Amino acid sequence: MATHAGYEDRANLGVLEPEDLLSPRHYAAVRRDGRLMRALPLWCYTSERFHQAEKERIFLRSWNMLERAEIVPNVGDFHSMTYLGVPLLLARGKDERVRVFANTCRHRGAMVATGSGNCKAFRCPYHFWTYGLDGRHIGAPNYNDRDGKPLIDATNKEEFGLAEIESGTWGGFIFIRFKEGPQTLEQHLGAFVDTLASHKLEDMACGRKVVYEMDANWKCFVENYIDAYHIPYVHKDSLARWQTQEYVNVKSRGEEYLTFAKHEGSQLLLPFPGYDGFPPMPQIDEDKTGGTYFSTLRPGVMMTLGNDGALVFQSEPISAKKSRLTVSSLFPKSYFKRDDFERLSQNYFRRNDIVVGEDKDIALRQFAGIQSPYARIARLCGDETDLNILANWILDQVVTSDSSETIAAE
Repeated sequence: MATHAGYEDRANLGVLEPEDLLSPRHYAAVRRDGRLMRALPLWCYTSERFHQAEKERIFLRSWNMLERAEIVPNVGDFHSMTYLGVPLLLARGKDERVRVFANTCRHRGAMVATGSGNCKAFRCPYHFWTYGLDGRHIGAPNYNDRDGKPLIDATNKEEFGLAEIESGTWGGFIFIRFKEGPQTLEQHLGAFVDTLASHKLEDMACGRKVVYEMDANWKCFVENYIDAYHIPYVHKDSLARWQTQEYVNVKSRGEEYLTFAKHEGSQLLLPFPGYDGFPPMPQIDEDKTGGTYFSTLRPGVMMTLGNDGALVFQSEPISAKKSRLTVSSLFPKSYFKRDDFERLSQNYFRRNDIVVGEDKDIALRQFAGIQSPYARIARLCGDETDLNILANWILDQVVTSDSSETIAAE
């Protein structure tokens, strides 16, 4: 007699989340190792409650890659954007420093700027409050009490500047964090600082940026990037054709993971005729010319670095079921001056359209499938070990320490 799968089988909840969602009791299966190794329960990808816990306990406290500093190259340049739902304003001050502010007037909260441009100061369009490029409060016309006395003067003026978000730069990237965390930016970057020094990311520029609005949880693309199991299948006619001789892992010191695939050429291209590319960067360390780095920086940054440039991914959570994937192709600034830059760069972009397209499509397909009432997470194989490592890191940040109720999804 046939045995049929159970619809919404409550012995294994699938996407049906338990009431005490953040109790560690529900994640005992993820904590196992070896042949019992598991990924996160499916509700971790679909639950708004779990999403809010990730946002509060991971993203707001972590260093997040925001943009390239080149987006505001000159004094007075500004750029407005939203990250994690927060309106932000990037500005390069007279001291050449790039600062990040909350894009909200300190009076009635209107956004003080939109789009991008260049200015000497910011003026809120609502009541003409003005701010310097460094965020300091400059003036508030006719902002007086009933007796005609100014409500802002030298004694309290510092309280009314734009709210500055903690930020830092590395490799030409702007990083921010919204809440105080345990690590400095350099500690967060760990081995990136030394290992990737000769790539000189700060001397690169973005040749193309593509943004995908994903109907998928942010973890789907990140997990796919670190999943070695899918490469011979999803990328059977593209990335899998590279003949890697050896993989060398770099010891982690922060939130980074770095592995070096040894081979001839650069995996920023495909190993087929017609995919000729740029020569190795002249300044790169000799032991880094024969291969490609595949790296992640938790929570949501991934980088593929060849001897000829870099491909950078940022997976930003929007909601439990939506994310934004930004893919940037970086090349040394000197390459942009080459007569053959336009022709050769198209080979890199063509490779990305294929390989990143395969990854994006399978991430969307996976997320659509796990919302089925019949979906369950199977055990992970050896080539999926990094998924379990990421899952445990997420749980270390998110779950509470209480131990009540029953265990789900073991």
